[in-house]
Amino acid sequence: MTNNKYESNQKIVKKSEQKHKKLIRQEIRNDQKISYNQENNNNLDNSNNLENSNNLENSNNQEISNDQENSNNLENSNNLENSNNLENSNNQEISNDQENSNNLENSNNLKSSNNKENNNNKENSNNLENGNKKEHSNNQEIIDEQENNIEQEINDELRIKKSKKKKVYKILEIIFTISFVIASALFINEVFIQPYKSNKVIEKVKELYQPLPSTLPIPTPISSIASTEDLETDAEPNDINDPTDHNINPVPLSQFTELLDANQDVKGWITISDTNIDYPVLQSSADDPEYYLTRNMFKETDKCGSIFLDKNSSVERNTQNLVLHGHNMTSTDNMFHYLLQYKKLDYYMARPTITFDTIFNTGEWKIISVFITNGTSNKENFFDYTRSEFKDSTDFLNFVYQLRIRSVLDIDVDINEDDELLTLSTCSYEIYQYRCVIVARKIRDGEDSSVDVENTKMNSNPLYPQSYYDNYGGEAPVVTSFEEALETGEIDWYTPLED
Repeated sequence: MTNNKYESNQKIVKKSEQKHKKLIRQEIRNDQKISYNQENNNNLDNSNNLENSNNLENSNNQEISNDQENSNNLENSNNLENSNNLENSNNQEISNDQENSNNLENSNNLKSSNNKENNNNKENSNNLENGNKKEHSNNQEIIDEQENNIEQEINDELRIKKSKKKKVYKILEIIFTISFVIASALFINEVFIQPYKSNKVIEKVKELYQPLPSTLPIPTPISSIASTEDLETDAEPNDINDPTDHNINPVPLSQFTELLDANQDVKGWITISDTNIDYPVLQSSADDPEYYLTRNMFKETDKCGSIFLDKNSSVERNTQNLVLHGHNMTSTDNMFHYLLQYKKLDYYMARPTITFDTIFNTGEWKIISVFITNGTSNKENFFDYTRSEFKDSTDFLNFVYQLRIRSVLDIDVDINEDDELLTLSTCSYEIYQYRCVIVARKIRDGEDSSVDVENTKMNSNPLYPQSYYDNYGGEAPVVTSFEEALETGEIDWYTPLED
């Protein structure tokens, strides 16, 4: 039985050795287990040798006397016990071998399983890595495709924007070209064509006006002559000379005949020496008083317009103040442009008089005031310099007082309550809607037409509208009345009428 077990153990050991050879590359832990099994096998060999020795001893002891039977029995008992122990040891060894074998097998299985699992994990990892690489590759392809699409969209958008910009630039170029052409045409029309046409009209008009030579006596209009019968009537002199009397028919001066044939709205002719102011004066109906602001004498549209008489003035009624309006044509220097130069002392001193002939009377006029003022009452008080008729001499002299305190020039020309005034008005540019105004009085019968300009000087503190002080600073002078200023000696320009 022992031999069978031994043989069985030998087989197990051989198998263990074979398995051990196969597991030689295992980890250190498995090698330690195999080393432990080899130690157990060595113990088993020693045990077998001991058993053989015991068996030999038992055989020898059988030859001994029966006296020693007890001892042999005891020895057999020991041997039996040893045998049992050996059997137990063998069983234990077999059990251990089986356990080791099982452990080894389990270890191998575990290692195989681990290897398989590792292989699976490695395979899975490789698959995962390959999958990730593939997925990454796919994602990269998708990203590249998206980037390409985005780039393509951006390029398309840029092309569209560029195309739009080109269209916009082309449109702007066309607009600028058209604008340039229009602006150029307007500029040429403004600077060359219109002035040329206006000058042609003025030349044509001047051919129609034939002023009397200065050597000839100035004709007296019929309206100022009263017949003997008129003088013998009970009518007052003012009634006799009243041009509103329908029994009196004023006859125009002969030099205006051709002009009146061309246009019945002609009221006179104004000339200022050493300037281009040399124009007819017209007056439209009261329904459209600014008709000639944009029309020439032939009633054609003309930016220069014409010099025209204010609606409140009348050459037929011979109002005490005749007010004339005209454009300040800065682009061509036409119409009343040169009136602005009268704010300069030297300019005035070279041109102190104005010639203005109405269709009924000729006349020379001495300048008495040059001032600037607001042209409307929209934003501030308006000094109405366009007044043409006055209540009485006091009203008239107070009006003249206002003209003189506003003048930028202190002019040495006297005036009285019977004098007639001529007022010229044009646009000025100190402030929006300002006007430059020149006022002259008519040279009296028998008066010397010369002016002592050497006594003229600049006014140190003329009166301006409040808007002027708001913009340019300064303080307005003290303004009273004609009577008070005369009493305090502030007025040196008034010459009382002789009794």
